[in-house]
Amino acid sequence: MTHYFAAIPIPFELVNEKLTATSLHYDLPSHYKVIPHPDDLHVTLLFFGGLNSSQLALVKQEMQLVATSTDTFSIALNGISFFGNPAGPRVVYLSVQQNCQLNGLYQHLSDRLESILQKPATLGYTPHVTIAKKKKDDRSVPIEQEQFEPLALDVSEVILYSIAPTKSPKYSPEYTFSFGHSSSIDD
Repeated sequence: MTHYFAAIPIPFELVNEKLTATSLHYDLPSHYKVIPHPDDLHVTLLFFGGLNSSQLALVKQEMQLVATSTDTFSIALNGISFFGNPAGPRVVYLSVQQNCQLNGLYQHLSDRLESILQKPATLGYTPHVTIAKKKKDDRSVPIEQEQFEPLALDVSEVILYSIAPTKSPKYSPEYTFSFGHSSSIDD
């Protein structure tokens, strides 16, 4: 069964310089099994897992409703961080600056899809862009949390991706849901 998730795509050009510097600094390819393909960079909103055709149709319908009631907003990537042990984290990522609109979109989507997916929203949503995951070995790779000059991105759509674990890139955009309104100049 194909697995799906909803996400905001992150253009490689926006993060290329920061990704390259971080990857070289920590030698991430030597320590991690998974370094995402440039086309796979994204901020996950919700992971759905396997969906049958009727669930997929309902998810698409709800995502469309949420998208048309969402205004364009901006997010900013502003740091390097990780999940797991600082000496060798299981995931290294670019952090997303705290953002009310992004959190609102996550919550709205979670609420709309809870009954279809039979799972409530995760507590403590941490929006991020994974840049390395799945450690290869037990060697220490002390990752330092750092802040950098924010890299801003206007968000005007959410994408439903399917996952093909054996391909590269492994995430295929199946449906794009454009936001219904654009922000006014004085937002």
